[in-house]
Amino acid sequence: MGKQRLLSLDVFRGLAVIGMIFVNSVAVFHYGTTIPAYGIFLHAPWAGLTVADLVFPFFIFMVGVSLPFALGHVKSDDGGSTRSLVAKLFKRAALLFLIGLALTLSFADWSEPIRLLGVLQRIGLTFLGAAIFFIGYGWRAQIAVILVILVGYHFLQMIPIPDAPVDLLAPGQNYSSWFDRFILGSHVYARNAEIPFEPEGLLGTLPSIAQALMGALTGSLIRAKGCTGRTLCQMCAVGLFLTLLGFGLAPFHPIVKATWSSTFVLATSGLALLVFTALIWCLDVKGWRGPLTSFAQAFGINAITAYVVHTYLMGPLLLNGITESLQDSLAATLPAEFAMLVPVMIVVLASWLPVAIMKRKGIILKV
Repeated sequence: MGKQRLLSLDVFRGLAVIGMIFVNSVAVFHYGTTIPAYGIFLHAPWAGLTVADLVFPFFIFMVGVSLPFALGHVKSDDGGSTRSLVAKLFKRAALLFLIGLALTLSFADWSEPIRLLGVLQRIGLTFLGAAIFFIGYGWRAQIAVILVILVGYHFLQMIPIPDAPVDLLAPGQNYSSWFDRFILGSHVYARNAEIPFEPEGLLGTLPSIAQALMGALTGSLIRAKGCTGRTLCQMCAVGLFLTLLGFGLAPFHPIVKATWSSTFVLATSGLALLVFTALIWCLDVKGWRGPLTSFAQAFGINAITAYVVHTYLMGPLLLNGITESLQDSLAATLPAEFAMLVPVMIVVLASWLPVAIMKRKGIILKV
């Protein structure tokens, strides 16, 4: 079992994509119409952690988990990367980056500065960095890289900046955000904020790579040892430790998604590991199945396709009179926050349809 494709891997990746589609749709519907939404489904304003803040780091973690299954043979065959393999990694990362940029440009207001970074750009850069470290170094060196990145990033954030006092609890008042302002200028996401910042910033890619490497270590363990009870107990223990460590250090270094803070990486990696362990136990060990299994697997197999599709569906499906009338009708008998989730789920289902057809036909679009 250790060297086979895990159902839980595709399902967890799919759940993360579903979560991304869900929370993005909630945000579009909420901010586009002022319809109230549950706070847990919106990103924390800055410091803190909501359900919405979990889905992207969970996906990044699973990017790392996939590496040993996709590239593990390279390490066992020749112990390192080849020029052709590295070229393929760069090509894949560049394609992800360009797809993300194309999505931005397709919705851009050309009278305003264009945002250069984003979710798919972060995924592409993270994949490239983590893959190179994975094929080039053993597990001990990977752990050392993770520690150096997380500790170094912690101190990096507190370097004095020229345009504001350093305050990790305040938006944009940290070295990582200042670096984005310095390099990217007004081409950032929150360019109209009092102090502009980019939530998928350049330096924030470093802790994202560390998070993906944590996933790679997890995938390597499973590939080498299999889904034994001992392996799952180890995963659960590490997941609990990372979660407690992340939250325990939060008073000293806040958990902030917008900077991908070191405590954010620790806490969300720990939670991801716990959820992944539970899914392995249920799906790969016990063999339990349910309607959600196939539903999530379709998203997981063609994750990037689903993400691109939902980007184009959210506006037309949510920001129209018919959908708002539906929400108003439901809100007459249900809490408004709950009623707005029905149109949001329509976006999820509409995004599922093409990837479900692709799954049935055996089509996998690899980026």
